[in-house]
Amino acid sequence: AVLVVSKEQTEQILRDIQQHKEEAWVIGSVVARAEGSPRVKVKNLIESMQINGSVLKNGSLTNHFSFEKKKARVAVLISGTGSNLQALIDSTREPNSSAQIDIVISNKAAVAGLDKAERAGIPTRVINHKLYKNRVEFDSAIDLVLEEFSIDIVCLAGFMRILSGPFVQKWNGKMLNIHPSLLPSFKGSNAHEQALETGVTVTGCTVHFVAMEFHSVTQAGVE
Repeated sequence: AVLVVSKEQTEQILRDIQQHKEEAWVIGSVVARAEGSPRVKVKNLIESMQINGSVLKNGSLTNHFSFEKKKARVAVLISGTGSNLQALIDSTREPNSSAQIDIVISNKAAVAGLDKAERAGIPTRVINHKLYKNRVEFDSAIDLVLEEFSIDIVCLAGFMRILSGPFVQKWNGKMLNIHPSLLPSFKGSNAHEQALETGVTVTGCTVHFVAMEFHSVTQAGVE
């Protein structure tokens, strides 16, 4: 588990955890990122690797084994402006990214998200849900495109359709969704309005694997 805490509380929280006979370390800090700088900066990696027999060559770590990093092939499903899509595009363009976006699928034509994908040179497909008799047929059409592009991971980024059970089951553990609340609070499409009406002091977002029931989540809160 990873905890993000204020700098002033760090030592106290470490002591509290260690009193329960659990191991804990400070592994980094969250700071304002200058424009153009990497999202994650790892310090002392080169020195640590050299101690273990690796060498630095042309700015890269090498050892007796050669390997090529395989990036996960990602499909992004959208329904509108694609603001989350743009964040994914920016992230996957970073040198150390482990993923690449191979296809963007929208259930609506002429939305801004498709323009964002095309400007980034990413193939797009429009699969209009209104042309199918039911959700299963619509999802099957999406699945054919996912298979065509040999997709490993599906990201739902503002995709405003409920997926069928067979589709969710097939992509179990391989499909991620972004929801604008700290689940299980404020489900549905109007999560921000619900949070404001309730008067909560902390809200946030949840990134979770899509399953018949949520089984793995990552959440971030905002006060």
